Amino acid sequence: MAEERISPAADLPAEQARWLPRLKIEHLWLAVPIVLVVGFGFLLKLRLVDFWWHLKIGEIIVNTRAIPRTDSFSLTAGGQPFVLQNWLVEVVYYLAYRAGGLPLLVTMNAGLLVAALLPVYSLCRRATDRLRLSVVVAILPAVSLIYFGSVRSQVFSFALLSSFYWILHHYHRRQRAMLWALPVLMVLWVNLHGAFVLGLGLIGLFLCCEAVRRFVYGPLSATLSTRELGKLGLILMLTVLATLVNPEIYRVYGYVVAVATNPASQALVVEWQPPRVDEVEGLLLFYGPFFISLLVLLYARQRPRLIDLALFLSFAIFGLKSLRNGVWFTLIVAPILASYLATIRLSDLIQPLRRFRLVDSFCLWVANRRDAVVPIRYRLNRQIAVVMLTILILVSPWIYPHLGNKLFGSTLWEPSTPVGAMDYIEQQGLRGNIFHPQIYGDYLIWRLWPQQRSFIDGRVHLFDNSVIKDYRLAFNDPHWDERLARYDIRYLLLSKDEEENHMMTDTARTSNDWRVLYEDHQSILFEKIDR
Repeated sequence: MAEERISPAADLPAEQARWLPRLKIEHLWLAVPIVLVVGFGFLLKLRLVDFWWHLKIGEIIVNTRAIPRTDSFSLTAGGQPFVLQNWLVEVVYYLAYRAGGLPLLVTMNAGLLVAALLPVYSLCRRATDRLRLSVVVAILPAVSLIYFGSVRSQVFSFALLSSFYWILHHYHRRQRAMLWALPVLMVLWVNLHGAFVLGLGLIGLFLCCEAVRRFVYGPLSATLSTRELGKLGLILMLTVLATLVNPEIYRVYGYVVAVATNPASQALVVEWQPPRVDEVEGLLLFYGPFFISLLVLLYARQRPRLIDLALFLSFAIFGLKSLRNGVWFTLIVAPILASYLATIRLSDLIQPLRRFRLVDSFCLWVANRRDAVVPIRYRLNRQIAVVMLTILILVSPWIYPHLGNKLFGSTLWEPSTPVGAMDYIEQQGLRGNIFHPQIYGDYLIWRLWPQQRSFIDGRVHLFDNSVIKDYRLAFNDPHWDERLARYDIRYLLLSKDEEENHMMTDTARTSNDWRVLYEDHQSILFEKIDR
């Protein structure tokens, strides 16, 4: 990094700038990952799937002071036992909604994304004294957080896993002793999201790796003393006990296993499917960070530590199981990548290419820049900071919906949300079973329950295999009306955006048994004609 010296001509006179912050270029670099997460976090739309039903259940819990135990939101799984493991998320969501509406929910979610990034970002900064390197590496988890960071319960898990990692990393390096916080955080985590088991796995990895180093390679190779190792084991047991502090007690583990292994979720939800190297999402969110990290570990001048290898391999295998697990991998691997990337000299990689004149000229230019004396331009840095802050204000959920910007839209929810159709059903007081695509189910619960119930919604694990089969086959079955007859369907609410809905839509339009009640650019509502 170029040496910076103060140049009086490059800034305001001292008497005029005493009250202004003395921002350096390093401060702006440090802000880049945070600004990215906040800015794009503000712009994330409220998803059709896996948000709205949480908000409705939060309303029920707050108003009734009771957690629902059976399903009453769907017509195909009504009365089935319903484990509401993340009940605390629903309460938080509804209270935030009641206090500040949807803008406050989106703002709170962006804050949680920053809370997930900061501990990992801090570890990246500690891993190397090369500031810009740590910033670039921190952009990897920032991108994953942005992609998976829409308002839903797993965002709480991002922040908690990151905090667990930070605490365990510092304890392992004997820098801070905050292990006592892990059982406390687990009491919250087990009531927020099913990924709490990752926290237990993280503690177990640190404990096992340190035990292997001590008992296999000898006490001198271990980082922690016997007493410190015992303390970590005790904390693991206390954290396991903390997972029992939830309404389901030990049964919560069965719920987590049932959701994680549910075949319907893997069939209907793309995030539950393994990442594909030939798709942008899979390459950007898992395979890209994976291969970069693998190459860095292979070429690093420092031999990888056992705990780093264990973390890398464990979360890489986990990431291979489903696309949604890529975010855990990038959160864990970022500090490891920063640490070992710092040991690789770029000159060693470029040296074989210096026989090319263009590359050699570029290397000389970089060397000259490194030796140059660069003035600190406080005024310019402040102006850049003001621009960044202004952009964040303009894209905040309190501002941008009112600007009429076509790029970001004028609503906080996804454009495909069937607001108009739900308004029509509510205003007309329509009664009778509705068949709809799964993506509409959550919003239907929020808008129309208890007058209407979903056919299928984001809680895919709750529905019987026969229902899942009928749902999937109906869109491609020429005799779909006969298949749906067993559910006494009176209305069809279909999406114009979902390609699989087109065949059913076209058939219903030309059928003498159905008529159009409502239609807009997003959806179409049919009613069955009584004969």
